[in-house]
Amino acid sequence: MKITIIGGGSYQWTFGFVRQFVQSKKLVGTTICLIDINREALDCVTQASRLYNERHGTPLVIEATQDLDRALADAQFVLVAISTGDFEAMRHDLKIPEKYRIWQTVGDTVGPAGWARAARNLPVFQDLARRMQRLCPDAWMLNFTNPLTVLTRVPTREFGIKAIGMCPGVEMQARSMAKLAGAPLDARLDYVVTGIDHGSWFTRMNANGVDILSRLKELGYYRSDDQLPSDAVTKDPLAESARNRAVFALWRETGYLPSTGDRHHVENHPWFIANETGKLPFAIKRTTIEERQGWRAKQRERLERYLTHQDESQYGHGDDPVCEVVESLCGYKSFLYGANFRNIGQIAGAPVDAVVETRCLFDSAGVHPLCSPLPESLKIMVLPHIYRQEAMIEVVLRGNFDEFVALVITDPLCSRLSIGDCRQMMKELLLANRAFITNPRLLEF
Repeated sequence: MKITIIGGGSYQWTFGFVRQFVQSKKLVGTTICLIDINREALDCVTQASRLYNERHGTPLVIEATQDLDRALADAQFVLVAISTGDFEAMRHDLKIPEKYRIWQTVGDTVGPAGWARAARNLPVFQDLARRMQRLCPDAWMLNFTNPLTVLTRVPTREFGIKAIGMCPGVEMQARSMAKLAGAPLDARLDYVVTGIDHGSWFTRMNANGVDILSRLKELGYYRSDDQLPSDAVTKDPLAESARNRAVFALWRETGYLPSTGDRHHVENHPWFIANETGKLPFAIKRTTIEERQGWRAKQRERLERYLTHQDESQYGHGDDPVCEVVESLCGYKSFLYGANFRNIGQIAGAPVDAVVETRCLFDSAGVHPLCSPLPESLKIMVLPHIYRQEAMIEVVLRGNFDEFVALVITDPLCSRLSIGDCRQMMKELLLANRAFITNPRLLEF
């Protein structure tokens, strides 16, 4: 079997992925092919991966290349973890909206920053899917790249590629909420999540048979006054509650608990991060480019330290359960996990085939999303985002600037702007990304 990792030089993801595959008892003999446009990063990650493989008996064959067609040829799984334009492009995504009093916390999924990121990433995924149709048409794509929903959607929509969007946020939030309610770390979780990536909601959650949502209400977290139960602060200033104050407010006012923390979920709504001053309520934290650069530097240092000291400590998103998904799709087991997959009925009322986020069962027959009804009150917030994401794919690939603006002005974060300001903001964002835009009509202002 062959597993290709696009973004194979990712200090954040790839070594963790390889480590999982090396430890698997089912995937012995598998070829892992790493590809990246950054030769230096690719060499570093490849050396670390090969060292780890050798230290564990060489169960895998690890290759590295910068030839995309070679990397894709005859692959059964294609993992994608890339960042088109890297931090410099992301810097524009955050800085330009600031001029228009939109203070995005992450900027990778929705809002003007999310749509700018989509404009430069969608052509890359369209090209990747076209190549997969020619070189490995039956392969599964496991996408870790944001904006996850639209990038997972386009390979299936355009070329019939089987694609799954992988995000750890739902499972992490479920564990955090269970821990906050007093459940043990190894508690058996049972929950229903429904919506879209970075904008989904829990409608039920139990841990070892205990109703977690009811327990959190009893503990005082069901509130929207920008406060926390006193013991949450005094017992543990860094508790999960600290990064969920806006989430608790949304829970109190909508009746449903968001399935990601404040940073991601607030970008779906008009109430938190669009204001005149940039002072954000509910202790909401923004992620700066400098912080991201610092995280990357630390992750690179860890790999370099491993190369010199063989430190095999766990770290990073590479510990997401990609190996369990691969083993399940190969027929070795079944696995239940929150994931993003085309809507085949799991969310009634949402557009058919649009990518939505629910729990999914993985096995040899493929992906089986669990029925996850979207409450009527949540449809009012979630469905417009889904329709906007579906339309954005067509506009970015084949539409024009006016159509692009027509979609963006309906985004909740842009609701305070005049039409003229929104048009000017998106013009600036597209010009900042013009090197990555393949549809010239988007640049015809």
